[in-house]
Amino acid sequence: MRYILSAAVVGAVLAWTAGCGHKPSFDGPTVDAFTGRVLADGKPVAFPPGEEVQLRVIHQGSAKSWGIPLQPDGTFKIGWMPIGKYTAMLERPPAGGRGGPKIYVVPDTFNIVDGKTDYTIDLGKGFKP
Repeated sequence: MRYILSAAVVGAVLAWTAGCGHKPSFDGPTVDAFTGRVLADGKPVAFPPGEEVQLRVIHQGSAKSWGIPLQPDGTFKIGWMPIGKYTAMLERPPAGGRGGPKIYVVPDTFNIVDGKTDYTIDLGKGFKP
């Protein structure tokens, strides 16, 4: 019961921060596009083909969030993003297709800066595939 309640609360917060599926607007400096990859304790991460994994990033200056789809090899490409400091969490579908997404909070923040086009985000030592 506690797991269901926790999943419901996390889902509600994510829906609220994501603007309920609408593309959020942003008034401020942005970058046009960038690429990157996720690692776990400095090592490459792989996900099963077909699993819809995303990195949910939250801009600390505006509290707006975006979902970045990850490829099976842990890489990603994204269009514009606001410049600034971000927190992140990894979202994976539930085992067996039941319940809410499995969420892993990325331990460190990261910054998107003007002129940088490639990012590495480390999930840390605590990540278990």
